[in-house]
Amino acid sequence: MRIAVDATPAAVQNAGVGRYTRELLAALVGLPGDDQYILASAAADGENQQLLRALPPGQFRDLRRLPLNPRLTTAAWQRLRLPLNVESLIGDFEVFHGPDFVVPPSRRPRVVTIHDLSFLLTPQFGDPRLVRYLTAVVPRALDAATIVVSVSAAVAAEVANAYSTARDKLIAIPNGVRFPQNSPKRNTDSRPSILTVGTVEPRKNHSTLIDALPIVRATHPDAILTIAGRVGWQSDEIAAQIRAAEASGVVHFVESPNDADLDALYASASVAVFPSYYEGFGLPVLEAMARGVPVVSSNIASLRETGGAAACYADPTDPESVAYAIVRLLDDRALRERHVTLGIAQAAQFSWHETARRTRRAYSLAKEGKR
Repeated sequence: MRIAVDATPAAVQNAGVGRYTRELLAALVGLPGDDQYILASAAADGENQQLLRALPPGQFRDLRRLPLNPRLTTAAWQRLRLPLNVESLIGDFEVFHGPDFVVPPSRRPRVVTIHDLSFLLTPQFGDPRLVRYLTAVVPRALDAATIVVSVSAAVAAEVANAYSTARDKLIAIPNGVRFPQNSPKRNTDSRPSILTVGTVEPRKNHSTLIDALPIVRATHPDAILTIAGRVGWQSDEIAAQIRAAEASGVVHFVESPNDADLDALYASASVAVFPSYYEGFGLPVLEAMARGVPVVSSNIASLRETGGAAACYADPTDPESVAYAIVRLLDDRALRERHVTLGIAQAAQFSWHETARRTRRAYSLAKEGKR
C-alpha cells in the first residue's frame, strides 16, 4: 500500500505528538511487507533530513516537502480552508494519516489520530488560542476521516460521547513505550527522590505536588522533588511556585531535559509522580515503569488504563492523598519492590511495534472504506 503520513510533527516537535509520530514512523517502516511511505512535511530541510536519518532501515520511505512552513500550512488548510488537495503537492497515495488532530483536503481515504479532548473537557487549562483552534478543526477532521484513531479507550469514549458522528469510525490504539537499552544503573540509596516529568502547565498539576511535599517531608525530611519538563502555556504562576520551592532547596527544576537527562533522572528516582488533572494516555507513566521506578498517578480514567494495577493512585485535587501515596511507597520496601515488578510487566504490554501493526491495519480498513 502507498501510505502518506504528515511527518511535520515528527520533524519539529520534541515531545507529545512529535514523539508519537517519530516512534510510529520508525515502527511502521520496520514492519514486514512492501508498503511505501510518503512523508509529507512542512518542516525545514535540515529538520526533514534529521528525521530521515533517524528512521531505521526497512520499507520504502520518501519525504516530500510541502511548499509552506508549518504555520502557513496550518493557516492555508485549517484556518482558511483552501481546497487544495494534498496529493496535488506530494503525488498520489492510497491512504493519508494525520497524526496531529487534523487532516488536509484529499480525494483519498484519511486516518486521523486524536490524542485527547483537553480543549473540550478541560479548556481552562489550555492555551486559549489552541483551544479555539482545536475546537474548530477537530470536528471537521472527524467528519473528513474514514478512520479515527484514539490513543486510549478513555479518549475513544470521550470522542464518541462528544461527537456522535465519529462513533462508528473509532479505533483505540494505545501508544507504545521504548525500554531503555543502556540506561544508568538504578541508584536510590541517597535521599528520597520524587520525580515528575511533563510540560509545566496547569493541566499537569505541579501545584498539588508541591503542596504535597511538606507532608511527605514531615516523615522524610530529606526528600527532594525533581521537576523535569519544558515551560509551557499559562505557566507564570506555576513557574514562580517552582522557583520559590527551588530556592528553599526542596525542589530541583530541570528545564527541557533530553533523553540522556531523563534516563539519569529516572535512575536516581525513588518514586515517579504524575498528578495530572487530565491526560489522553500518559506516556511518562510507562516510561517510569519501564525503568523500574514505582509510580504514583492521579486516579483518572486514562491513567488507570495506562498504569493498570502497577501504579498507586491518588486524588489529584488533594495534596494529602498524593502525599500519602508517596509516603506509602517510600516507607514500605516490599510494596515498592512489588510495584517495580508490576510496572515492568505493565510497560511490557505496550510496544510501538504493536501500535504500528494496529495502525497499519487501520490504514487497510480506511482503504476499504470501512471500520
